[in-house]
Amino acid sequence: MEKKSTKNKITKRTYIQVEGELASPLLAGSGEDDFSDMDILRDYKGTPFLAGTAVAGACRQWLDTNDMDKTAVDSLFGARKNEEIKQDSDLFQSRIFISDLQFTDPKTTIRDHVKLTKNKTTDNMGKFDIEVIETGTPFIMRFEYIERDGTGEHHDNKLIQAIISGINHGELTFGGKTNRGYGRLKVKEVKQKEFHYTNTKTVEDWLEWSWENISKEKSSLDEYIENEKQFHEVEVPLKLKQTLLIRDYKTNEDDYTYLRANDKPVIPGTTWAGAFRHRLQQIACEILGENKEIEKKLEDIFGSKHDKNQTNTSRLTFEESVIEEATPFKITRNAIDRFSGATIDGALFTGEVVCKGKTNLVIRWRKDSSYDPIIMGILHWLIQDLMHGFLAIGGETAVGRGVFELDGENDLVKDWHIYQKSALTWVKDGAKHETGTV
Repeated sequence: MEKKSTKNKITKRTYIQVEGELASPLLAGSGEDDFSDMDILRDYKGTPFLAGTAVAGACRQWLDTNDMDKTAVDSLFGARKNEEIKQDSDLFQSRIFISDLQFTDPKTTIRDHVKLTKNKTTDNMGKFDIEVIETGTPFIMRFEYIERDGTGEHHDNKLIQAIISGINHGELTFGGKTNRGYGRLKVKEVKQKEFHYTNTKTVEDWLEWSWENISKEKSSLDEYIENEKQFHEVEVPLKLKQTLLIRDYKTNEDDYTYLRANDKPVIPGTTWAGAFRHRLQQIACEILGENKEIEKKLEDIFGSKHDKNQTNTSRLTFEESVIEEATPFKITRNAIDRFSGATIDGALFTGEVVCKGKTNLVIRWRKDSSYDPIIMGILHWLIQDLMHGFLAIGGETAVGRGVFELDGENDLVKDWHIYQKSALTWVKDGAKHETGTV
């Protein structure tokens, strides 16, 4: 009996394993609230993970946003939903399998978040907490994709290279609150194994192979991190002049202590973003006076607030900052009655703050010729205010906490004063006008 030829048969199968660690906390919400207002996703054993669907969606969105070849992306990830199907050839499934993001001995923690009013008081119902996987947790990410006779030359490896390079640059992030410093991965090793289905022996080798064998392959990290960065980035070295307080109430000893990650004090991206947004609002009010359009302008740069129906995403990404060389400092205080000057009964409390120390403020934004000068002008205002003590970070700023200054003499944003006209034009008239420099 004559053997029928297989149409569109598999000609090649590629396995890629990416190993590294979390460079910032990761929020993979499950919709449950047993431990916090937003618990992380866990498997049946109780081990945290990030679903492969979430990883695949973020990767595909990253490729689309960076204007990669749409035909190549569709060929690898499958036909898009909600697109018109004219013929059978328009229906095809994904050729790539992306596993769940797996973690080795993950450590989880619960972080408090507080929504503040413009007067820096807690908004009504503005207190909530979230569960995150802590910075430094090792991870494993796996890709498997096939090539067929009818696939054509779609440069699959180029797409995977763009994904891994984006992860390595900190531009492709995963989970929730990624514009506020969450979900960034640090790639340490990439290993690859290919099977070309040229003969029976190759197929037999593939049948005997498993993911455990990929450890024998030579690392190919350098081949995957050569892509050009898609984001602008500014890193500002700072040193704390006196003390800093980012509250963490989960303590058995004191009424509150400072927020830590891996036993080091940190400034979350949410804190940086909130302080910068508030300061820009003050600047805009000084220029325009009380104006209803100011909030819309802020949303254009910082995104919509979580209690609104708008879906504007932030153009700015604020990374979480680790404070090095800091000293913990306990303070016991009394609350004083401002009318009598006497101690309020039962108002003795003890807190722990951070004293001195150094850190780096890292801000990223996607390259965009129409918004680049606006953002650089705005950041010139805000970072200069930060370095000169006019913009304080964290709690109890009214008593001198949270004041920073430049660490060293290399002011990276000093020359950005040429973009102030673009920022001023944007505040007055919006981004619809030209954004030239002076």
